[in-house]
This record gives sequence, C-alpha cells and structure tokens, in this order.
Amino acid sequence: MEAGHFIEVINPYNWLPGYGENSVQISMQGMNMTVLITYDSEDGEQQQKEIIFKNVSSFYHGSFPGPNMLRIIYNSEDKENMPLGTLVEFPESEAARAWTEHHQGIWSVKHYKWIFLSENIMLEIFAEMVQIEDHLF
Repeated sequence: MEAGHFIEVINPYNWLPGYGENSVQISMQGMNMTVLITYDSEDGEQQQKEIIFKNVSSFYHGSFPGPNMLRIIYNSEDKENMPLGTLVEFPESEAARAWTEHHQGIWSVKHYKWIFLSENIMLEIFAEMVQIEDHLF
C-alpha cells in the first residue's frame, strides 16, 4: 500500500530543547493511544506534553532506525525530505482509506508517523484524529 505525500502536523522542536525529549511513554486506554513526552523547559524544569490519538484502528511501534515491517511504500522524494522528529500525516494513504472503508463511515481514519530521535522510537498510527495537551509539574 502506498502512503502518498505527507503533511506536517506537529513539530515538537517548537517546544523541545535541541537535544530532544527526555522520555516517551506510550499507553492505550480503550480506543485511544496516549504518547506522553517529558522534556526540559528553557528554565530547566521538567514539562510534559500529552499527545492523544483518538479512535486508533491500528499502530506499529518499532525501533528507529530499523526495518519497515508494515511494507508501506513511501514516495522516494518524500522519504528523503520527511522531517525526522516531526509528526506527519499521509492524507492520501491507501492503508488509511482501507481502515476508513472497514469502519463503514463511523469515522474517517488518518495515517500518522512519528520518529522520536532521542528515544530511537518510530510510531505509525492509524487513528481518527490527534490532539495535544500541556502538563506542567
């Protein structure tokens, strides 16, 4: 299945320090996946951002770098220009379209991919939507 072109959804380096995240915790609760990112703020205090993927149909969690176990085909030009560390969406994804058809109009599925550089984690998520929340200690 082809992913198609990507669009940038969240660039965490707008709020992360240059060296990236301190930790990434992933959890599922019902149909929602939470990605909790802990990082140091500019004044050195720990902060967290909670990224919530709603109505997750499927996801893949793997090491980065590593093999592509999903066998999704990425446009070679996009693959070279995809910003590492940024949450991207593939609006033309054939896999997302297949999940949307499977759900028979209950919800529309989007195809997301995120590589966490400090933690060497790659996530590929098929979900209805994504939202972000701030947490201060």
